Amino acid sequence: MKKYTLLIDGQDCDTGNYDYFPYIDKKISDFETTFRILTRLKTGKLAEDSPEAREYIYAKYATGKADENARAIIAARKAFLEFKKFPLKARKQILNDIHDLLIKRKEEFIDLLILEGHPRKLAEWEFEGMRVGSSPQTIEFYASLIHREIGRHENEILYWARKPDGVVCVSPPGNAAASNSYNAILAFLTGNTVIVKPPLRDPISTLFLWKEIVHKALVKNNAPAGVVNLVIGNSQVIMNEWLASPLVNDVIFFGDSKKGLELGAKIYQAGKKPILELSGNDFLLVWKDADIEKAADSALDCFLGSTQICMVPKIAAIHHECYKKFTDCLLAKVKKLKIGLPSDPETIFSPVVKIPDFLEFIKDAVEKGGKVICGGQRVNHLDQETPGSIYVRPTLLQIEDCEKLMEMRFLKEEIFFPLLPLIKVSGTDDEVFEKIAKIVNVHGYGLRTSLWIRSARYLRKFAKQLDNCGILRINSRHVGFSFYISTHGGTKMSGGPFGEMNYFWQKTSHLQGISRTLSRKK
Repeated sequence: MKKYTLLIDGQDCDTGNYDYFPYIDKKISDFETTFRILTRLKTGKLAEDSPEAREYIYAKYATGKADENARAIIAARKAFLEFKKFPLKARKQILNDIHDLLIKRKEEFIDLLILEGHPRKLAEWEFEGMRVGSSPQTIEFYASLIHREIGRHENEILYWARKPDGVVCVSPPGNAAASNSYNAILAFLTGNTVIVKPPLRDPISTLFLWKEIVHKALVKNNAPAGVVNLVIGNSQVIMNEWLASPLVNDVIFFGDSKKGLELGAKIYQAGKKPILELSGNDFLLVWKDADIEKAADSALDCFLGSTQICMVPKIAAIHHECYKKFTDCLLAKVKKLKIGLPSDPETIFSPVVKIPDFLEFIKDAVEKGGKVICGGQRVNHLDQETPGSIYVRPTLLQIEDCEKLMEMRFLKEEIFFPLLPLIKVSGTDDEVFEKIAKIVNVHGYGLRTSLWIRSARYLRKFAKQLDNCGILRINSRHVGFSFYISTHGGTKMSGGPFGEMNYFWQKTSHLQGISRTLSRKK
């Protein structure tokens, strides 16, 4: 059985308190036995080296005692006072070395994501975002914006510079902790130090990422010991300690919008900077002249991880002239999708957490004029309809133009299960454009919007008038990643009142203007 420890002040921290991490396939296919073995391990009634434990349990991991978080805060603050003095070139080299190690250990990392329940195709997509988001080209671009001369006037030279905030604490989401927390490496670029709290139940890939990749790159470059610290424990207790500490400067929180916005207010009231990555309910838009095949492929990404990913497309708005063609194409693709265990390389589905909400969303849409085209059934990992099943067949909803459209729950609340509403938008081209633009811009969420279109005229209109999203992708995969543009960031309930495309190096620093007066020669 593998063992994972914490990291505080550059040292492995084995607290002696452990929790156990089962093989996800065993947990799904034989939950009762897995639960029994976990219980016996925790109560000391089963040896860790027993055949049962070896078959069902992958690893044990240390959980924190009362003082680990406080020690981590002190270590991070001490390291910050030294690390902020590192030249930008040295900090940039650290990020490039992290990127190189990530590439080198790709398969190990992806295997751990699969062990946590991420289907391989989802894990590979997450890895791609990490690779592009930390690519040398992207890091070079970010570094070029940190300190630059902006002009000269008479005998003055004027600069701007981004200065580090200090200690940055990171609370990633339980569903994709490693890939999301990885964004915090960008805080190093301006000289910040970081504390990461992996989720209590699924911490393995996050611990591996930060200890075996990030920390090793820091050590290689002689960074101070406490630049990265890892703590695990009760989320509320740890967050309260972060808010109470005068040594903590920023808190990055990933999670549900309601909880995140409430927490953001508390972070702000505590005199710290909230950096929020919250729920997504992204739109995919299809114009009448779109490449239907590519648009349908992009829409299919809705079902990555059973739609329990914030930035996948979750609502499609389609020009009425291509609605049937697009729907028929997408339906044919959806019917070929396979439900299976995370280790099955052909599946993209994960167990669904909010099945009661899924059923309520469908009921609400149907009562208000929607129609189920396919899916809607609860099934097990063998795609068999059985009571209490934890998977859901991918579901498409047909939504015609109707007065009750804006009242439907799927527009007002985040879709977090394999459900994709297909909204048919009718009228003249100008009317269709105005209707789509209005729906997107008044929508309460705003991570990504993707648009499939050939018309140069309407492409320009959409690009100019769609403002409610952190990222707009035109004629490219909705969940794709691009150099220089951040992987994250959104508006409204997706990012809070300061929401936008989120450059994490920028959000964890502050802008300083510098005026240098030249001495006049005598």
